[in-house]
Amino acid sequence: MGQERDSSRALTIVRVAEAEIGGDLRPQLQALLQASFDEYPSRTYFKLPPHFRYLAMADGKLAAQMGVELRVIRVGADVVRTFGVVDLCVSRGERSRGLAGRLLAELTEYARSCAMDFIILFADDSRLYDRNGWARAANPCTWLKINGHRTLGLAIAQDTDSLMVKAIGERAWPEGDVDLLGHLF
Repeated sequence: MGQERDSSRALTIVRVAEAEIGGDLRPQLQALLQASFDEYPSRTYFKLPPHFRYLAMADGKLAAQMGVELRVIRVGADVVRTFGVVDLCVSRGERSRGLAGRLLAELTEYARSCAMDFIILFADDSRLYDRNGWARAANPCTWLKINGHRTLGLAIAQDTDSLMVKAIGERAWPEGDVDLLGHLF
């Protein structure tokens, strides 16, 4: 993770375990998420907390964040190791500076060092991810429905219209139904 200086500010990107986030950072994180996503709950996660986050700090203030979940999932007959991207967002004043792409690049390098098979995410707007090496996958998906800290059952979609994958090694994305073995990222 790095530090970069431009003419007016210092920017630092750190990877931090979710359990280690505290102090004045938690309210900044909650404020960024609520400013970035309509109807975001009054906490720092949507369904469940991610395993870790990338945080971009500009002059001591939170400029961007990306939650990441470690999970094995089943795709057809294969079990694959994945990182799932959750709630990537950049504060309004920091947008259009390539910060989201830098967070994705940091995660990609870390995924390589951890021998992950894929990074996956669900995106309504794919432009950022298209530019950064993700591809849309039209696999049928099954996931655990969670709302308000309650399990509601299973969801099944023939095509979510939003599943995107990035291969980390040489392995091709398998064909077949995807079972997320948990909630939707």
